[in-house]
Amino acid sequence: MDRNEDIREMIRTEIQSISVLEERIAFKEMMEGVFLNLYEKNEEMYRALEMRVMDDLAYDINRYRICTGLVERSYLDTTHHYLTAVCDEDIEPSARLISEIREEIAGEGKSSLSTVFLKGDAVEIRKLLGKDRIYAGVLKADREYPVSVRLEICSRYQKKMEELYHLFMKNGVPWQTINAPYLFKMADVVICEMPEEIPDAEKVAGLEVNFEEYAPMVHYDMIPLWNVWHLKLESTGFPIPCGDYKNFEHIISIQDYGAEHAYLVGEKSGIRNVRQNRDRLLITGEIRNTELWDVYMIRSGEEHKIDRYTYPVMENLRRDGFAERFLRKNGQKVRTKGELERFIRGFALESYIGYQDCRLEDGEGEEAETYSMNFFIKDEIREQKGRRKLILFFKEQGKETWLLRDIASFITSEVQELYPEYQCEGRML
Repeated sequence: MDRNEDIREMIRTEIQSISVLEERIAFKEMMEGVFLNLYEKNEEMYRALEMRVMDDLAYDINRYRICTGLVERSYLDTTHHYLTAVCDEDIEPSARLISEIREEIAGEGKSSLSTVFLKGDAVEIRKLLGKDRIYAGVLKADREYPVSVRLEICSRYQKKMEELYHLFMKNGVPWQTINAPYLFKMADVVICEMPEEIPDAEKVAGLEVNFEEYAPMVHYDMIPLWNVWHLKLESTGFPIPCGDYKNFEHIISIQDYGAEHAYLVGEKSGIRNVRQNRDRLLITGEIRNTELWDVYMIRSGEEHKIDRYTYPVMENLRRDGFAERFLRKNGQKVRTKGELERFIRGFALESYIGYQDCRLEDGEGEEAETYSMNFFIKDEIREQKGRRKLILFFKEQGKETWLLRDIASFITSEVQELYPEYQCEGRML
């Protein structure tokens, strides 16, 4: 017998105990007209609250899966169902004036003329960018001019990763490292001095650089992609005052985009909570009125058969089986080598790289072969000096050998979150 039936049975028993007919009728009408309706409404609101809490707790780690890719500009599809450019300025780059470049050099000491993709091993690229080498180039404007340039790591894509991390934190979503090797292989072709003979009014039409022995590594007109879309959405209706008379609930409809995708709301001062309820986003905070919201949609889906990618699309997906769900639910720590191997194999990257073993080391040791893909997360509590190293060993298992140390860096960055007391590194055997 459920609770509702218990309440009705209690009322029936109480009615039967009243001997005066008029009192029995009045009591019955009061119970049916007021008390039962109030009780049922209260039960309905309680169930809605219970479902709301359960929906918030039912976190699916793969719902916020981030995919990254790389495509030639000639194959970029701005109507693609899944992936979009990481930086919007890559879609339609504007022609720059010589005067703008001169002004940037005067203010910052340098200016980026172009962004290129370096197809090579992570260690090889690190050495290349660390040389601070000067290359001879030809700047094309109304005519051609000789210039001297150098290569620097392109930081704007990594800034996008950091911004996404802060969005996850602001929305109360656990962060998972992005498997983004291509974003660490983009470099700016930088000029520090503009020849005086080039008139300010001319526009840059192109750039050719002799990268000498590194020329096979350098690829022009390559655009990094990911499945994070920036939307500008309006609230539906009026803000609803909360019970504390201080906060308001704003409702944003996502019906036109799909409830199957994940959504993050851009940073605004005063936001307390963001949650998704089917085809609506519910935002709670001290914001009374706002015209537009910055909403970031993390699209879910699969590649179509006609999609063309020169390089593989990488993702931070984890296998979703019973063991994975059970361990995530109970928050079980990884203590043994077997559990660590299971954790690493959960990323399903065996077609590229094979995990072999791990070992603890003291001292500086060899130069690191991997890098942190969570470079923006600073450990401000633990002492960084004197930490022992946890070395993860991998072997080559795929054809994309130039990506192996980047994939090892992704895995190592995730393991680092498991063992903050160690300094985690990856090495190829």
